[in-house]
Amino acid sequence: MRWLEISPGFACNCRCIGCHSCSPATGDQMSWPEVQSWLLKGRRGGARHIWLSGGEPTIRKDFLATLRAARAIGYERIKVQSNGMMFSYPEFTRRALDAGMNEVNLLLKSLDPKIHDGLNRTPGSFAALDRGLAQLEAAKAAGGALRLEGDILVTSRNYEELVPLVEHYAARGLSHFNLWLFSLVDQGDRDLRRLVPRISDLRPAMEAAYDRAIALGCTMVSLNTPACMISPSRWRALFDASGMDLLVVNPGGRAFMLQDSSIEQGVFVESCASCSVRATCHGMRQDYLDVHGSAELVPVPAELSAGFDPRGSVLDL
Repeated sequence: MRWLEISPGFACNCRCIGCHSCSPATGDQMSWPEVQSWLLKGRRGGARHIWLSGGEPTIRKDFLATLRAARAIGYERIKVQSNGMMFSYPEFTRRALDAGMNEVNLLLKSLDPKIHDGLNRTPGSFAALDRGLAQLEAAKAAGGALRLEGDILVTSRNYEELVPLVEHYAARGLSHFNLWLFSLVDQGDRDLRRLVPRISDLRPAMEAAYDRAIALGCTMVSLNTPACMISPSRWRALFDASGMDLLVVNPGGRAFMLQDSSIEQGVFVESCASCSVRATCHGMRQDYLDVHGSAELVPVPAELSAGFDPRGSVLDL
């Protein structure tokens, strides 16, 4: 194990469409002793880096204590995945950095505040993210050892602005981007199929965004994307979950390796059997196939895959 990801709780200050990781229920939160215990287990298991996710980790009362504890027991990279809103408070940002936070992964939805706030179902969340990023930029400019990344949730409402998103946030100091195709796994009783773009439609924008990121000196990966859905020359944009060697721990003590998570384990259709990269592919998410079917899954011939590695990149950058 190199990475330990702890989701200490599912409470959140946003109510994002398609996300149920926003529960304040007691059963969906770890106690402080549980967090401490998992931090120690991670180090004893060989983890060198810690990733705090959620919910929204910055709203927990033990957030700063968690950062301090992680640093004290030797975690090297201390990453916080966040919607960025709490970082709009200068004193909070300063205290988080002083406590040991040295990486921040910001959740990005759109450059249009109405779209961003609408997907978050939280008015003013774009403005708060913008102010939070300004605080982080200032800390980085002052010489702080701070790595900034972005998670871009790709929906039918924003995929055409992938290149502008990369350009805008690269200019503001982000060095890596993860593309997440909108998932229906947590949609509940709402019909959100309209938000799932067809990959064949978004592919030009996705590949252009990848090319632009590389040109700007950044890196990018696209999660849950089968190799047949992207040009072999851009297979470095694919994500190799098993390569991270990351253990995920959720409230209730539910622990699993990242590559074994339900969202990483896709399904295969009949045409996949003759694909030249079938052995390293994780298939396509069932919730996507339920919306768009399997016609896009075309086997990759051996002559097309020759010389390219379909396993993709590891996020241990």
